[in-house]
Amino acid sequence: MISVSIPNVRQIVHDDEKYTAYQVVVQVSGKTHVIEKRYREFHSLHKQVKKSIETPDFPPKKMRSLSMKGIEQRRQALETYLQELLAKNNVPKSLLTFLKVKNFKTVSYDSLDELGKEPQRSHHQPVMSCQSDAYLYPPSCNSSLPDSLDKGVRLGLYEDTVEVT
Repeated sequence: MISVSIPNVRQIVHDDEKYTAYQVVVQVSGKTHVIEKRYREFHSLHKQVKKSIETPDFPPKKMRSLSMKGIEQRRQALETYLQELLAKNNVPKSLLTFLKVKNFKTVSYDSLDELGKEPQRSHHQPVMSCQSDAYLYPPSCNSSLPDSLDKGVRLGLYEDTVEVT
């Protein structure tokens, strides 16, 4: 499962250009990483994603004021946007790339129905096989060696310490 939050923003001045960077905290399977994105990167993601799925509302590019209150409103709107995209049935690969999530297998609810249709086969050798229930029909064996496997299974499954003769 992937969860996303945008807890902080910061103003950056680079080469006489001032912009806001949004700190995006991404949690995937218990691991957390942090990335920074500009509004235009979010907007580029939105344009890509809306080609393939129906998208939630995206905060407008133009805002009345880019005061701290306006920046905070945009931060909340971008956080909600990402969370709603992640709540979709199919998570777009472009979103995973944007969030720098690698090796995350997306599963749609429809694909879960397909799991029961394919025969599941084991790819290992069986440890033991019995022709009949070993508890109800103990093997008649004339060996003087103890059957420790049989005793262990009986003890584990049935809490039975009765010797097989």
